[in-house]
Amino acid sequence: MNCKPIWSLTAACLFALLSTGVARVEAEATADTEPKAGAEAETSAESGAEPAPVSDEDFAKSLIGKTYSGSFDLDGWTNIGGGLVLPPIYVRHYARDDGAVLVLAAKDGSAGGGSGFEVTDALITGKPRKGYTFSTSCMKGDDYTLRFMGETSGRDASEWWTNMNKAWQIEIETGKISSVKERGVKCTNPNW
Repeated sequence: MNCKPIWSLTAACLFALLSTGVARVEAEATADTEPKAGAEAETSAESGAEPAPVSDEDFAKSLIGKTYSGSFDLDGWTNIGGGLVLPPIYVRHYARDDGAVLVLAAKDGSAGGGSGFEVTDALITGKPRKGYTFSTSCMKGDDYTLRFMGETSGRDASEWWTNMNKAWQIEIETGKISSVKERGVKCTNPNW
């Protein structure tokens, strides 16, 4: 058996590793890096450094798939209310101090033998246009399921407001939220 080619290859690899300064024992590399990572985490926590800010879009996406039972409180958001759209879909409406609006669509898990609710989609919008209010109690045509929502305005004497700036709907089968044309959408007057 000729071992000469193996020794030549081994010598070449060893020379390459030594000349680049990368030759380390794996155990030493692990021991060197783990305490540093832990020390960096401790230093970061001690200095009070906050995690990088998350965009509103990323925050909304992070809520999809979360489960809850009872109320679903979110830091920095005021729960405006919500309710049943059509079994098994429910809606939750939140507002932030800067006027931003967050709407969660959730599926009732108890129908399938589970418990609680699972967030199926999330919509986050900026502050409604001046003179408009965000409503999750909207309908379109003869569809009385209140699966529509949007930025609306109207006269205080009217039961329904039909002046829409933007509108969305919740798909009953999937719980997904999508934008729709405003024409024909009307929302209940919040002061009625």
